[in-house]
Amino acid sequence: MAGLQREVGDTVGGYRILGRLGTGGSGSVYRVADQSGREAALKLVDAKDDEVAAARLAREVRALQSLRHPAVPHILDAELDEDETFVVFELVAGETLFDHIQRHGPLTGDALADFAERTASALEAAHAAGVIHRDVTPSNIMMGPDGPVLIDFGLAHRAEDSRLTREGLVSGTPGYVAPEVIDGAEPGTQADRWSWAATVAYAMTAQAPFGSGTGAISRTLEAEVRLPPVPGAEALRAALGRDLAARPGMRDVVAALRGATEVMSTSLPATAVAPVGMEGWSGGTPEGAAPTAVLPSGEQRVDDVAAGGDDTTARDDEGDDDGEWDERGDLEPEAEPAPRAPRRRMLLVWAALVAIAAAPLAPIMTFLVLAAVAILARGVYRRALAIEAARVKRGHRRTADSVVHTLGLPWHTLRAAAECVPAILTAAALGAGTATGAWWLVSSGTVLGGTRDAQDYGHAGALALGAVVAVITLGYGPFMAGTREGAHRMAAAVSPTSGLRVAWTLVAIVAILVAVIGVYVSPEAAWWPLPDLPTASS
Repeated sequence: MAGLQREVGDTVGGYRILGRLGTGGSGSVYRVADQSGREAALKLVDAKDDEVAAARLAREVRALQSLRHPAVPHILDAELDEDETFVVFELVAGETLFDHIQRHGPLTGDALADFAERTASALEAAHAAGVIHRDVTPSNIMMGPDGPVLIDFGLAHRAEDSRLTREGLVSGTPGYVAPEVIDGAEPGTQADRWSWAATVAYAMTAQAPFGSGTGAISRTLEAEVRLPPVPGAEALRAALGRDLAARPGMRDVVAALRGATEVMSTSLPATAVAPVGMEGWSGGTPEGAAPTAVLPSGEQRVDDVAAGGDDTTARDDEGDDDGEWDERGDLEPEAEPAPRAPRRRMLLVWAALVAIAAAPLAPIMTFLVLAAVAILARGVYRRALAIEAARVKRGHRRTADSVVHTLGLPWHTLRAAAECVPAILTAAALGAGTATGAWWLVSSGTVLGGTRDAQDYGHAGALALGAVVAVITLGYGPFMAGTREGAHRMAAAVSPTSGLRVAWTLVAIVAILVAVIGVYVSPEAAWWPLPDLPTASS
């Protein structure tokens, strides 16, 4: 990979490098500008040291040159005959489906159906050109301004091409490789359609349908997938089954997502759906979709693992690129990010409001409780990471792993405490500084006046303002992304149903009202465990 390292200002084939977009097993991707200043994305492969990667890039270029579809990227330039092998794509603003779902949550309704229809149309165009993509995943679909774009044909091949894999290996991303390919079949259009269905399932649920790592291989072979009870779920589940004859086509799945397919459980196999006609499928795609750069992904990938089970380095900055893994699943992959917890933003907002309301009554105690909750949340996140790492190494053992790492929660929490120190200190400094400044403005009569009531409630407001700053800093301070994830996990654990979420909201409202009444009755703050500090009347 040393030959792929380029710095800002370097030139490759007449293109000036502006920055790195990512690095993977088959190449590095750079943001570049041509001599006229037009920006693009350049994928560079060190052909001298990696003949397989160079051959894959040549396949990618051939595949894309034969396609004309708004949801498939266009090539601006390519150099395939030199040691410095590269291809240049048009650059478009956007993010991968993986990142989009992680940021915004799952797609629903028409948005999900439109996504499925456009990507299915792109895949059909590839198949019509005789191209098998072989790596349809959430990280190989970009969510551009004009709709999704299928990218990274680095594993693509034509029917007459030989496979660029080693004996005993399968190319692709575990969890998005069809079961028949795991069993040793040649990747074909059916395998691409299965991978497309798995990607649509990810868009529907915000989770990899078969998980990730080694465990994904066994769950794929078992057709073990859970989908929410929404239109199209049964058709999608059937498309992810092992029985090729029972899988509905992509058009049927899209029609089902639009509500046009019924499950025929009495006359068809359990994994099948009733066939439907062309209604519900427009056959076309939105025009004018901008092509996109081949960008690094956000998924974890195991790359070039020998049949004997030896592991190699993770190839991508974020974990995904062209991969090969042992058909038998004897892997030692690196730990992956824990699956994203259900979002409980409003519950966390209510909890923050309770802390802000309590701060005028007992500011020091309130901050200590906030810091303790932040540490516990990060400990919960560390426990989730440890469980996921264990599953990647040893397969899916939900009960055993959960018990072991629950018993280890004190150790996870101890590590979390050290990791939270920067944010806690920053929150304490900013919160105390804000409260002190506001307190001085009130005490000097600069704001609110000098009456007793104005002083009392002004000082209470100053402490509440300091609490606002402290809460925000604890949530978004240094290295606190994992803490936020852990907080969502804690909130989701205590509110698994909508009824409990409503109940906790009512509890928070009552707590806030109690705190407000407490401030009204006795506005002087209790500074325990510190010595007596200035009171509202001082």
